[in-house]
Formats: sequence, C-alpha cells, structure tokens
Amino acid sequence: MSKLIYSRNGSATTESIDNASPMIRAIWNQAHSFGANIVRVRAEKNRFGTDTGRTFNSFHHGKVSVYKQKDQVHESNALYFARKIPLTKVNKGMQILEVASSLDVQDTLDTVDAIQYYSETSFFERLWNRIRYGTPMSLNS
Repeated sequence: MSKLIYSRNGSATTESIDNASPMIRAIWNQAHSFGANIVRVRAEKNRFGTDTGRTFNSFHHGKVSVYKQKDQVHESNALYFARKIPLTKVNKGMQILEVASSLDVQDTLDTVDAIQYYSETSFFERLWNRIRYGTPMSLNS
C-alpha cells in the first residue's frame, strides 16, 4: 500500500495540502479545528488507546492516530517543523497528514470526531453523557 503525506506548505518529501482533494482537505480542516498537529491514517495496522509523551498526547483508534501537542512543553522538548520556531509559538495547528491510498474518508472523519470528543471532555462529562444520552465513555466502547 502506498501512502500520501501532506504538509502545510509542501516540501521535498511532502505534498502541499492546497494540492489535495477536497475530501483530504476536509480531514485536515477537521483535525486543525481542534488543534491536532499530526494525523496518520494507516492502511492495515490497528492501534487503540492513548499515550502521553514529552511533547505530544496521542490518541489511537483503529487505523487513525492523532497527535496533539501538549499545552506546556519544556524548552528542551520543543518541536520544530521546517522553520526554527517552536511549534507552540507560530506553528500551531495541523502540520502533517499521512494517509493510506486506500483511505475511507467518512470513517476517518468519524474517527477524528470521536477522538476530538474524547480529548476535549472530562471523565465526568463522558459519564454524564453516557448516563443521559448513551454516548460512549471511551474510544473503544
């Protein structure tokens, strides 16, 4: 399976998101709207759960992984994309979208939406929504 890699402005190894199809840009825009920095959509391997690293919080559900930079990052862990400006300063928002050529756009949009809900709500909000509306408590339920 081949993969396509998009970045904000394009580079020698990535295509500019401006040259992507409207469906790919929809994924980019949805992820950008909640502050994701990197989104990967794999062709085959499934991952589930969340991870916390020194720079990113990552959310994995099925073939989709979303990486969102922490609000507070120590200077020694600052991440840079092309320009020598820390990600937390000017380079906020989406930077990289890596998608498999066999991408299911609607499934990806639904998964990014679920990850956004999970990442932006507290445990108690999800518990209340589970009791009141029957919404899932986690990405895996």
